[in-house]
Amino acid sequence: MKTKVWTVTAMDYYKEPELILSDYEKGYLDAVYELQAQHEAKEYHDQYPEENFWFMQVIGKRTFDLGIWLSNEDDITSEKVCVVYECHPDGTGAYSTDTSFGYYLKGASDADL
Repeated sequence: MKTKVWTVTAMDYYKEPELILSDYEKGYLDAVYELQAQHEAKEYHDQYPEENFWFMQVIGKRTFDLGIWLSNEDDITSEKVCVVYECHPDGTGAYSTDTSFGYYLKGASDADL
């Protein structure tokens, strides 16, 4: 009889519920990440590797924030993690990022945070 081994990571406790995106939105955000956001994030992380980089993108009637950070802030060449969050107007003319739901666009969902 085989025994199943279950492992639990820290991310299992902190991972937010998944943000629901259409296939079109996923593809669009992936293209924005590949063509622009990752390059701007690299420039930012070259100077501030310990900080998150945020990139806002509007698709139709929805607005998103791409949170991009290094999986290891001590290694500037480490994998980038990108999580998409939805933004909503806050009544002052600005937007507020709702981090209660996220979609892992790039990088491992179990990256060391």
